[in-house]
Amino acid sequence: MTTNAPTQSPSKINARAIVGFLVFCELASGFVQGFYAPLLGEIADHLRVSDSDITWFLTVQTLAAAVCVPLLSKLGDIYGHRRMLRIGVVSVLIGTVVTAFLPSYPLVLAARILVGPLAVWLPLEIALVHNRIKGDTARTSIGLLVSCLTGGAILGTISAGVFSALLPSLTLTLLVPVLFVLVSVYAVFVKVPESTTRTRTRIDVLGFVGIGLAMVVLLFGLRLASSEGFASATTLGTLAVALVIFALWVAWELRAEAPAIDVRLIVSGRMGPVYLTAFLFGMVMFGAQSPSTTFLTADPAEAGYGFAATAGTASAVTAVVTILATVGAAVFAPIARRVGIRAVLVTGAVLPACGFLVQIAFHSELWQIFLVSAVNGIGMGLLLGALPALVAELAPSDQTGIAAGVYNSLRTLGGSAAGAVFAVVLAAFTASGSLSSSIGGYVSVWSVCAAAFVLSALALAFMRMPRESTAAADPVITPAPTAVTPEG
Repeated sequence: MTTNAPTQSPSKINARAIVGFLVFCELASGFVQGFYAPLLGEIADHLRVSDSDITWFLTVQTLAAAVCVPLLSKLGDIYGHRRMLRIGVVSVLIGTVVTAFLPSYPLVLAARILVGPLAVWLPLEIALVHNRIKGDTARTSIGLLVSCLTGGAILGTISAGVFSALLPSLTLTLLVPVLFVLVSVYAVFVKVPESTTRTRTRIDVLGFVGIGLAMVVLLFGLRLASSEGFASATTLGTLAVALVIFALWVAWELRAEAPAIDVRLIVSGRMGPVYLTAFLFGMVMFGAQSPSTTFLTADPAEAGYGFAATAGTASAVTAVVTILATVGAAVFAPIARRVGIRAVLVTGAVLPACGFLVQIAFHSELWQIFLVSAVNGIGMGLLLGALPALVAELAPSDQTGIAAGVYNSLRTLGGSAAGAVFAVVLAAFTASGSLSSSIGGYVSVWSVCAAAFVLSALALAFMRMPRESTAAADPVITPAPTAVTPEG
């Protein structure tokens, strides 16, 4: 059941100003996510831990996000999206501050758990935007949020190296993202009004515990698969436990009066194709990053392929994809206004499908890789912007937060699954005594990526879009009620 909740905002709200503050929050989110990876070596040296230990620096954040995203996004639908966003930004602020001072390895890992809610910022912001803005303006706003997230990641990655070289200590370098989060705290606490739509439902505690546990165990099992292979008894046992928990969770949710996540909605003809695309898209976007780098850096004299690329060249290829994806996410809305959002989505899937098919046939020259990366980047950018916008449009008005949260979680799960599968594929094509896979391993990876996008294009082409005609209508800015309600 849906209800309107009063808010502390004045009756006339400058919705575009609100979007501006949320855009900065996503810029900060991307900055934080991109900042730490280039510094992992320095952080490991400072904490005196091994290379394998420091991988948990990023892993624990991913596991924390797996728990936080469904929970906080659903609580946003019930108690207010700004309220949950406030909790998220404060948690990330504490986590980044503790991380900057690097007190000890266990405390740093605990701090990284507090950074986990960073992943729920975007779903909550999408819900806040869609609560007040409709139509093409909402699409444009969501596209800007996503493009700033991607652009912030680029800025964070570049800034990490710059500040590391300029500042005299690692702690000062790690305090840089804290400044971005501080401004986000100000924006969320002072400038962003609360959403006005609530869902009247009780909290499905067992449902949230079940999905959180299933996600953590599944992601942990996939991490084991990446390092030990799917044939390992530990891997198989962990994945089996995850699947059992997930099956029990689905059975519970289908019987619950107020489920934590509406499973029927997720697999419906209305939302199912979008969520399937989110999973497949995450497979390629996150899972194919490592194979792309190892292919570029391989020595052709030894492996028979590759370009012996430096870190700078590999980063340049990644930058082409990321920059064009940022542009694609920012411009999808005006394109959708002319040709329809279905056409944008299908085009976004077809372009990288063609890109990977071309790469299977042509990968012997570096310019070919850059060209394919450019095509892939544009297509992925269209999907990055259009998919969450469509999720917000198709979801019931009182479930926008959890709908966007499920979208984010499926992308993460797809990336983790593909990372594990691709590692096993490359290992299967690696000869005994060799450190490099044969070219067949990379062709297999590219084939999976192409197939994922072909399947996405087909699913999107034939999905039902009951609100296509209304979504593109003139934008509606919803004024907030004048009444004031206490939040405590």
